[in-house]
Amino acid sequence: MKIGLALGAGAARGWTHIGVIRALERLGIQIDVVAGCSIGAYVGAAYASGKLDELHDWAVGLTEWQVLGLLGVGLRRGGIVSGQKVFDKLASDFSLPTFEEMQKPFACVATDIHTGREVIFNKGNVGPSVQASCAIPALFAPVAHEGRWLVDGAVVNPVPVNLCRQLGADYVIAVNLNADFRHIRLEKLRRDHEENQRKTEDFLTKSHNALKQWFSSDNEKSTDQTPDEVPTGLMTDDDAVGESHELQIIEQEAKDVPPLGAAPGIMNVMSSALEILQARVTRSRLAGEPPDILIEPQLTDVGIMEFHRAGELCLKGEATVERLAEQIRFQLLT
Repeated sequence: MKIGLALGAGAARGWTHIGVIRALERLGIQIDVVAGCSIGAYVGAAYASGKLDELHDWAVGLTEWQVLGLLGVGLRRGGIVSGQKVFDKLASDFSLPTFEEMQKPFACVATDIHTGREVIFNKGNVGPSVQASCAIPALFAPVAHEGRWLVDGAVVNPVPVNLCRQLGADYVIAVNLNADFRHIRLEKLRRDHEENQRKTEDFLTKSHNALKQWFSSDNEKSTDQTPDEVPTGLMTDDDAVGESHELQIIEQEAKDVPPLGAAPGIMNVMSSALEILQARVTRSRLAGEPPDILIEPQLTDVGIMEFHRAGELCLKGEATVERLAEQIRFQLLT
């Protein structure tokens, strides 16, 4: 029986794949073919090349400032970051040059930005293929390939179970990094998501003041009122008792009605929309092409740009597999 591993999209959350793979190997699971989307393609290329340990050691050593330098944050045509250093690092240290040279059959997926079609890579040069698969819309610039502009495969196929089948897998283990958009978790998700978006926006604005001006909400200035700008409806010429009573009423109303907050900035809107899209597409694709085992780490507390948390994310991946160890052994080793 040939076992396939489908590694899903998820930006920085994708370091979880490293822990998942390590834990599966400790269980004695022999992976025969690998398919990946976005960060899953990046990790999958290293794994299929026999260089997962090298990728792990590099990733866990990254600091937040090193990540900023690698991504090359700035305002540029087609995307917010270039990411070229990250892909150059893959080509030089973590991946064999071509699909044909890899130790395990490997494939990755991207999206044609004009037609919306899935574009599958399983031969030729690995570097440009993985870069296209990772080209998150508006974050990374699209990649030109054979007369087409390509973006992140997560737009159409975030967890490429079908690619594993095409590579000949009889049994597919899939890793979904976006399993937290569920109704029973909506309130906690909302709080975690808002915090993650704040961290993402802060991260991207650290490298250049222009980014802060570009991504900040137009409403932020209106909230920074000086005493002279306080609406006259909140001030009276009555005595101190009347003024105090008025303020008490206002304070109570503020407690009773949850604050809407400032309108989200452009980065928040973009990343939130992509996460929602990706979660919904994932559910649809997995329903139509279900894997034999689905691994879904809980990663609500991890922002999409927190690549410096690789050590923690690897442990999360290992822990998730350990919780499913009996099920995996029963299905694969008996």
